[in-house]
Amino acid sequence: MKKVGILLLLSILATSCLQKSSHNLEWISFSWVSDSVSGKYIEKLAIRIPVIIDDLPYRFTMQLDLGAVTTEFYGKTLKPFIDKYPSLNNKLDTTKVFLTQGQENQMFRNVNLQLGDVVFRDVDVGLFTNYGQEHTLSETEIHIGTIAPDLFQDQILIIDYKLNRLAVTDKLPLKYNNVSFVEFEIRAGRIKIPFQINGNIEYLMFDTGASIFSLVTTKRNALAIGETEIIDSLKVSSWGKYITFYGLKTIKPIMLGKDTLRNSVVYYDEEASFDDFYLTENIWGITGNAFFFENVVIIDYKNNRFGVK
Repeated sequence: MKKVGILLLLSILATSCLQKSSHNLEWISFSWVSDSVSGKYIEKLAIRIPVIIDDLPYRFTMQLDLGAVTTEFYGKTLKPFIDKYPSLNNKLDTTKVFLTQGQENQMFRNVNLQLGDVVFRDVDVGLFTNYGQEHTLSETEIHIGTIAPDLFQDQILIIDYKLNRLAVTDKLPLKYNNVSFVEFEIRAGRIKIPFQINGNIEYLMFDTGASIFSLVTTKRNALAIGETEIIDSLKVSSWGKYITFYGLKTIKPIMLGKDTLRNSVVYYDEEASFDDFYLTENIWGITGNAFFFENVVIIDYKNNRFGVK
């Protein structure tokens, strides 16, 4: 009986150790791109992640853009690497296409992407043919593309804004069990989170590519919750097109779950550049990183829920 008891105890301990180790997160460090926009210095403009593509001996970066649909490489930037490495070029599948910025483009199949020390194997990656900046093979770090939410579907993405890191896991670690979640809607991988805006439930798309803005919406929506005086204007490049956004200080309450979001500015553009997009996606507007710089954000793609710690 003693022997059986000892074996049972060892089995329990081993199982416990395995469970604990399975909750250990492999963190992927990211950095912030800083730049001046319309003469205003933006410290946290975009999230960039170090990436290795297959076995290519180069240091690449890709932007985390959860407002995109398909993870993609920029064609002009990638061209010299395709020319030099037939193994990568051979993965281009001319029969598989994706749509970006209204254009059909081809896709690579079964690419290995290493983000930090974490490898995503056999990933399909788009090739945005006529986009990006040309680079030489001798450069030390090359910005090569966009990481979209298709990389994280059916998993849990954790973004730790305070410590500049993210993790992808199948199971939420115990330390996040007390986080309050709201359920989100999802379409083509993009998530739409219910906010309370001026007492009404309104859905905002969460877009990590929109770091500058806490809120972007139509002019009509912006005027409904903001002051009439414009307190900021920013001329921003959106996929090669420059658009001027105007900011109003919000005067109506904005809440996520039970938390009130304070000191926000709501932006719009006079050309109504995204109004059709808001209508098609059935959203009030877009929110990005700016609300969450001091938080950990949990996007549970398995259970369609969004949490903030």
